[in-house]
Amino acid sequence: REQNSTKAEQIFAEVAKAIGEYPVDFRGARILTGNEEGSFGWITVNYLLETLVKFSFTGEWTHPPSEDVVGALDLGGASIQITFLPGTTIDDSSTRALLRLYGTNYSIYTHSYLCYGQKQALKMLLASLHQGSPSPQNISHPCYPAGYQENTTMAELYDSPCVRAPGTLNPAEVLTVTGTGDPAACNATIQKLFNFSCGANRTCGFNGVYQPPVRGQFFAFLGLYHDLHLLNLTGGQSLSSVNATIGRFCNSTWEKVQKEFPSMNRTHLRDACAASSYAITLLLQGFKFNHTTWLSIHFVRQVANVDVGWTLGYMLNLTNMIPSETPQRVVGLQRSNWMTATVLLAVMLILIFCLLTVMCCQRNSSSYERL
Repeated sequence: REQNSTKAEQIFAEVAKAIGEYPVDFRGARILTGNEEGSFGWITVNYLLETLVKFSFTGEWTHPPSEDVVGALDLGGASIQITFLPGTTIDDSSTRALLRLYGTNYSIYTHSYLCYGQKQALKMLLASLHQGSPSPQNISHPCYPAGYQENTTMAELYDSPCVRAPGTLNPAEVLTVTGTGDPAACNATIQKLFNFSCGANRTCGFNGVYQPPVRGQFFAFLGLYHDLHLLNLTGGQSLSSVNATIGRFCNSTWEKVQKEFPSMNRTHLRDACAASSYAITLLLQGFKFNHTTWLSIHFVRQVANVDVGWTLGYMLNLTNMIPSETPQRVVGLQRSNWMTATVLLAVMLILIFCLLTVMCCQRNSSSYERL
């Protein structure tokens, strides 16, 4: 849609035409906003964790305290969403989503950073290195392992609206990318993708976007989980341990990482240093987590054996599986009533058995008399 809105509408028309031929009640298709995606991911996580409402042993629906509600960090290919319940008033209405779930109002902070998803961020990183290279046809990549080399074209490098192309370029021109395996230079280059400064009297995430201070527990999923899972860093390790592990990996040669991860996809292995370094920069300097709040981030792929993402939250909201009001209290029978009902049921079963026995005996007697 960013590149060609007319073509996007044509695609939607074809989707409606195709699905409309099936025996389903098709209601249409549209592109979610980034804030909707963040909100639905937040609903998914908290629904699965039962932090919105919980059924008690006494037969009542109860609301867990607001401190139990967790935040959501969703890193996709094109965008990153941060959503949580802040402890203060949200000053920027464009970052506020109002939800009413189970009779409780939630005013959550949510924002989506387009182009800062992993795939697009790594593309911006490579373009930045190209534009800063003294040789237009050669790119030294500090986040790629030393000894790694590949060729790409200008067309492949600048094929995204997230990447600003130079004034003039030859789409067919071939570029040679060579890895240097330099963790310090890698981090410095990644940081250039962000603007971490905030205006006066204003808290922010990055690029000047308003964000209240992070609060409570957070669940990080999709790209954030996979980036750190490769290096076995999703088990609650300290920040210093995480940084040390990433630093050692980023300092490895291409030959060494291939031997260490022989079954891994070549592209994923090439990007592992850049992706994990980007995730750490995003969380610490972008979203303002620190050594203390780092331990409140839980990197997960599933919650309650369900893959985490925005889709479940979208369906829960769309189908009204989460009612806006508190469910009716489930009322059970008292113990004395249960006993009475059980006795009556037993008596009825005995009477039915006796009646069937009598009928059977009468039928046998009648058959004997006829004989």
